[in-house]
Amino acid sequence: MTRLFSTGVAMLLLAVAVVAQDTPLASITKVVKEERVSAAQPLPQASAQLPKFFDDDARRGETFAIYWTAAGHGLPPGATVMFEYVLENAPEVRAQHIQYDFKTEGARKAVFTIPEKDFREGGKVKAWRVRILRGRLLTEQTSPNWKSVTERK
Repeated sequence: MTRLFSTGVAMLLLAVAVVAQDTPLASITKVVKEERVSAAQPLPQASAQLPKFFDDDARRGETFAIYWTAAGHGLPPGATVMFEYVLENAPEVRAQHIQYDFKTEGARKAVFTIPEKDFREGGKVKAWRVRILRGRLLTEQTSPNWKSVTERK
């Protein structure tokens, strides 16, 4: 009887380990591209009393909101969301990241803004990849054209 019980417990633990191994620790829910400021919005007019502080390029930009979830009991401190991107007029892959120095649980949102200088010189984001890491790759999502844009020809 004891041997049968031990065998049953061992099989149950093995089944739990297999299921836990297949369950992702994090998942990316969606990636939303937002215009920081629309080009259609009017700017204040320059005058003798109000100098022109703004120019069209300085007010434009792109922001990407990454919605993701830490599954189960969450991730220990050190989880990182990495946003890699390629601009229209700049072929190199650029990257930004956010590292969480605290335990992350449940639904999260990471926001990445393309620096104005990069946007002015390189244009809009042409392709992107989001990765969630914690010592290893936990999950990733790419724009449909990521592979074709980043392949070296």
